[in-house]
Amino acid sequence: MQHYLESELKALQHQLLKMGGIAENMLRDAVESVLNRDEDLAQRVIEADDTVDILENEIEARCIQLIARHQPVAFELRYLTMALKVNRNIERLADKCVSIARRSIELLASPPMQPFVDLPSVTHLIQGMVQDALDALVHRDAELARELRERDSKVNAAYEQMVRDLCSILASQPQLIQSGISVLLLFRHLERVGDLAANIGEEVYYLVEGEVIRHSGTTIEASVESQ
Repeated sequence: MQHYLESELKALQHQLLKMGGIAENMLRDAVESVLNRDEDLAQRVIEADDTVDILENEIEARCIQLIARHQPVAFELRYLTMALKVNRNIERLADKCVSIARRSIELLASPPMQPFVDLPSVTHLIQGMVQDALDALVHRDAELARELRERDSKVNAAYEQMVRDLCSILASQPQLIQSGISVLLLFRHLERVGDLAANIGEEVYYLVEGEVIRHSGTTIEASVESQ
């Protein structure tokens, strides 16, 4: 029975990583659609979301079935709890990619705004966070998972600066309000992707160390002993 459960957990991780890989590609394409003003690429991102939704439902059902059938404890229970939460975070990340793609399409209706922020640099940071969150899951790397929280602080700071700069531009150029709103929403979606990558890192840390680090400055030991 234990061997069967281990096999099922490996299959579950494979599904999670498949879903994460699709979401990672969606993020890459969504960002490229913005930078290159590519409507076709943006549409492909939107269409890819259906696959992620299907996988989310399959993974959730699989986790619930395994919990009900095997009544796992210790590490196996932590893994299934983590998988349910990571599954939800990946699905939300994919939704944000769709939102970015939609903002990309909206921006095609207006002339390109004069660059006022190094968007490629910011998006590179966020894409790196998503990649490392998935790598931390694969390798059960608690340190890498924890580092994502610090990197998310940099994303938050960049987001706040971008908002200030954009508001300053719109105050002096009110004719850009419509496209400015789309850009502002785009920034917000990117910032949320960083949050979701950090959330995945927190769940991986919980899996490996048995501690909750979700709330800054506190750690809560898992209620089940690790084996």
